[in-house]
Amino acid sequence: MFSYFLRKEITDRYLGSSSALLWVVVQPVASLFVYYLVFGFIFKARVPDLPQELFITYLAVGLWPWMAFSEAVLGSLMTVFNRKDLLGKVKMDMRQVLLAGVSSHFILHGIGFIAIIVLLIGIGRLTPHWSLLMLIIPYAVLYLFAVTLAFLLSALQVFYRDLKQIVTAFMPLWFFTTPIIYSWSLVPDAGQRFLAFNPLLPIINFIHAITFGLAQVDYGSLLWLVAGLLLCLYLTHAFFQKLAPRFDDFV
Repeated sequence: MFSYFLRKEITDRYLGSSSALLWVVVQPVASLFVYYLVFGFIFKARVPDLPQELFITYLAVGLWPWMAFSEAVLGSLMTVFNRKDLLGKVKMDMRQVLLAGVSSHFILHGIGFIAIIVLLIGIGRLTPHWSLLMLIIPYAVLYLFAVTLAFLLSALQVFYRDLKQIVTAFMPLWFFTTPIIYSWSLVPDAGQRFLAFNPLLPIINFIHAITFGLAQVDYGSLLWLVAGLLLCLYLTHAFFQKLAPRFDDFV
């Protein structure tokens, strides 16, 4: 069932027209260009210990995983509503539908992520090294995080219809409080004490450490995050399963 809905998600969302699949790469590239224009050229943002021309690389390696994560989370909110025609008519495991939706975002943005890394290497903005293969680790942790949130938010959305607007408004704040377009070392100590609670911080710092080698790779923080996410996944999955029998009464 999972493979069926995964294929359906990809074909319905991205292969329905000749240009849809192209936008999987074009839209993040456009966002990358806008952020680079604003922060790289207008505000002259720089990353300590990195040459000026590598700022676009710094942006790209953080922006692509964020795109996959944010779109997967936002897309999961309406999963139950989008498949409400199946509720009560057949024995449907909505978990498979939910996982297929999240997976489709990460698969296609993962393809774009690989493409942009190859492009950056080709134009001399990224030095190729074997440790780049380890970028799959934080990407997989982001997938785990997205699935955890998807179980929680998709269930709550059924009973609280304004949740989508709240989460949509919150995501830009989450983006700008994560060191994707700036270096963590530039955040003042007072800000670091507050932003250190951001669960995306170990993931993004891991990506930058692997890509540029400017800091020691913090495996410990990432492992603690994974442990916490596995616990939260267990709880949100149980929460989703508890509410699932009542979905048909509210959609």
